[in-house]
Amino acid sequence: MKIKLASYLTFRLVELGISEVFGLPGDYNFKIVEAIEENKNISWIGSTNELNAGYAADGYARIKGYAAMVSTYGVGELSAMNAIAGSMAENVPVIKIVGIPNTKDIENRTLLHHNLDNADYHAFERAYSNIVETTAFLNKENAKSELDRIFEVMIKTKKPVYVAIPVDVCDVEVEVEYKKIVLKSKEENLNKAVDKIIELIEKSKKPLFIAGILANRFLAKETINDFLSKTAIPSCSFVRGMDIIQSNMKNYMGVYSAKLANKVCYDYMNSSDCIILAGCVLSDLNTMGFKYNFKLDDVVDIQPNSVSIKGERIDDVLIKDLLEALLEKISYISKENIVPEFGYKNIPVADENKLSMNYLYPRIQEFLRENDILITEVGLVPFGAIPMKFPCNVSVQNQMLWGSIGWATPCAFGCFMADKSRRTILITGDGSHQLTAQELSTMMRNKARPIIFVINNSGYTVERILCDNVDYDYNNIASWNYSMLPKVFKGDCYVASVKTNKEFDEVLSVIEKEQKERMCYIELFTDYLDIPSLAMNIVKHPEQLKK
Repeated sequence: MKIKLASYLTFRLVELGISEVFGLPGDYNFKIVEAIEENKNISWIGSTNELNAGYAADGYARIKGYAAMVSTYGVGELSAMNAIAGSMAENVPVIKIVGIPNTKDIENRTLLHHNLDNADYHAFERAYSNIVETTAFLNKENAKSELDRIFEVMIKTKKPVYVAIPVDVCDVEVEVEYKKIVLKSKEENLNKAVDKIIELIEKSKKPLFIAGILANRFLAKETINDFLSKTAIPSCSFVRGMDIIQSNMKNYMGVYSAKLANKVCYDYMNSSDCIILAGCVLSDLNTMGFKYNFKLDDVVDIQPNSVSIKGERIDDVLIKDLLEALLEKISYISKENIVPEFGYKNIPVADENKLSMNYLYPRIQEFLRENDILITEVGLVPFGAIPMKFPCNVSVQNQMLWGSIGWATPCAFGCFMADKSRRTILITGDGSHQLTAQELSTMMRNKARPIIFVINNSGYTVERILCDNVDYDYNNIASWNYSMLPKVFKGDCYVASVKTNKEFDEVLSVIEKEQKERMCYIELFTDYLDIPSLAMNIVKHPEQLKK
């Protein structure tokens, strides 16, 4: 059976579980967008701009597994570039689809709109080649094979890919059948790795298991929790991956914070004689400034497609296969009985004092419930979330490697669209929110119901505490009346402004009911130098915060 390539593209997207595609229309991508409109199993979600569409696709893929984003040639695809680069850095599988001019105009280098004056139609593909795992530039001869290839790469690597589709190639007839992608470890290598790791664990006196973000991306979260439940091996998480291990797991010590906090976790890591890393990325913010005492040649480092055991690398071993085999074969049970110290303590009932970070984040911890999705914007917000003790199956999304401010608002929209049965909760700051706030209109247009907390502290507070003078003007921003934005965008939304601890408690109670019917948008007023307690430990000039 043959169908048009544009229809085949939507068929493959649906096969991956993608039921919404984000983007903006343009004359070069009309046939792609129309194919989406005509497929009853997939919906078009038009965003306010391509950057926001890319961020939303990033959030969608984090929850659903994969996502797709469509733009037009040149102006559209370049606008989305920062978002797709973030997906690359954070290992988020998004397929970036670009509609480009007809093959004849490409070959003749006809100077058409949305072009540079030299009409180099491969220029933007080359630019994207630096920020995606692979690119494809389709023509009538390679359309089917190249499209199948980029899907295979995205599935295997869990990273973004890019495909440029000329207008006329959308109509090329292709076969619907494609080769199923089977991901499997090499049996001999898998068995060798399992035996070596079990031997190390059984010989050790103080093993430690550390979970990282790639374990989540490669679908090993459930297996990790089963493994730790069976063995009771002491465990912790890095910041990117703080939601992987269930907080009620025996001997789970929370998120590693070096010497900044969580002394139980820090001391145990320093005394462990067998460290097992599972999907960890050792970047600066993820490890609190590379403050760990082990060397990779001395640990077990499990990566998506390989494992290094005390410096010996074994390839063709998939992280999920390895953890499942360890779970099945290991008999070790730890005798440790660690009393963790993470999680905010209960705080007194609200008072009339001005809302503070020391009140806000413990209350958010109490507000969270099982299966929630929590998005923490770039900057200081993750430092409020790191000490939290999460209910079971809470999904925590951050962007601690790429760190693009403004990412979180559209990301929250994508997360909600990926799973509407779960509460989506966004915490963002006013500086970041101003970059992408127009996506609120897209949320309300699509009847999305996230809970959005906007911390209004008059500027780039994270920059204030890191620079030499907290009063430098470049950290100031325009003063917005944030609570008026939903009215401007003409959507049904519960809106509140909070200035005191007592008001925050009252609003949280109202949200429990309102969120079932509509979006909740809450402006939180705090002092401009009020920061989470964990962040206080990394302040460059703490004396300035006493102003």
